[in-house]
Amino acid sequence: MKRILVPIDFSENSVFALQVAVELSNQFHSALRIIHVQTGQKYAPEFLGDNPESRLIGQAEQWLEYLIEKFAGDYRVFNGEFDYKIREGNVVREINNQARYDDASLIVVGTHGVSGVEDRWLGSNAYRLVSHAPCPVLTIRKEMKWEPPHKILLPFDDNKLTRKIVPVVTGFAKLLKAGIDIIVLQKNSKWLIPLRSDIYAKQAERYIKSNTDLDVKIVPFRWGGQPKNILELAHDKSATVIAIHLNKSIHPFESFFRPFANELLNISDIPVLVVPVKE
Repeated sequence: MKRILVPIDFSENSVFALQVAVELSNQFHSALRIIHVQTGQKYAPEFLGDNPESRLIGQAEQWLEYLIEKFAGDYRVFNGEFDYKIREGNVVREINNQARYDDASLIVVGTHGVSGVEDRWLGSNAYRLVSHAPCPVLTIRKEMKWEPPHKILLPFDDNKLTRKIVPVVTGFAKLLKAGIDIIVLQKNSKWLIPLRSDIYAKQAERYIKSNTDLDVKIVPFRWGGQPKNILELAHDKSATVIAIHLNKSIHPFESFFRPFANELLNISDIPVLVVPVKE
């Protein structure tokens, strides 16, 4: 893995995302970069707690240097690079431009879910970020658990694009030493063909078993078509990550995962790995 990129808006969620990204960088032996996009607003860093004097004197560059210094001791990649960039403009565009420029392998972003917090740019732009990202995005909040043993829940529908994320999820799971539950979504709908979903899931299982020694299982699941059903199953299976694809096609009805991803990102209390796929 070349580089992990972490957007920082100085919220506690984004700092927690940085903490997770440091751990991932150590496991993946990757460079790590923080990016802050200046939007003309001033953010009082939440991570400072009740310290109004420090809140008043700090500037973005100072706070980024503070975070680098704070986490430098935890970053243990031999000859690794841990730095920051400041950009100006549209938040989503600038983060994704930086990811492309860096040829980033992963973006780790802190989100706010449906907490009602709207004054932070990451809280309102998380879905737009993953929708346009050039690489996989791991979304996470500070209330979420991130510790081994890891297990990845991988939902499979009948869309052939779902299979495209299997190598990415397999590589991610291998580095985390995580088990994988392949969930075969079975739904009474003309848009889903259970037989095809079963075939795709078995193909994925063969690929994972032939490339790793990870524990992988196929789990049939009749669901009501709602993200909350997947989330409930993830809790039942003790999953620590839910991995989904996001179809970057311009045709909005080609995959139910497009609206599915938006809602799942809002309600999930489990980290979500979103992998962009194209036709």
